[in-house]
Amino acid sequence: MAGEAKKLFTASEVAHHASRKDCWVVIGGKVYDVTKFLEDHPGGEDVLLHASASGDATEAFEEVGHSTSAISMMDSYLIGTIKGYVRPSASKATDPWGLDGPPNSSTMQGNKGPPNPNTFLDFLLPLLVLGLAFSAWYYLTFVSKNH
Repeated sequence: MAGEAKKLFTASEVAHHASRKDCWVVIGGKVYDVTKFLEDHPGGEDVLLHASASGDATEAFEEVGHSTSAISMMDSYLIGTIKGYVRPSASKATDPWGLDGPPNSSTMQGNKGPPNPNTFLDFLLPLLVLGLAFSAWYYLTFVSKNH
């Protein structure tokens, strides 16, 4: 398969392989023959067939957040690359995967930005609710029985 991995395909060549008997998927400019994996795909074969028919499954693949083992399996299905590949998403100027290898866990997380800093209310509000619950319990248990 090492010889096949260097083969260049055009987008139109890949488009002819979108059936249950012959399914190729393009992810990050790389072409994967996932025909034998259709039945084993955890999301079902329809997910892969739809990805194949859409032309470029890069964005859909990234959005799902695949496991490290799933990403490492990709090499066994690699058959080539797309000639002159340009990532179709205009919102992302660069291809985080490049053509060097499959994605890693850092690219799968997406750029969600830093988490919001905790504010004082994040700590105070639960304490106030707990104090209110304790006050209600104390009142109902001891004060209201004495009156």
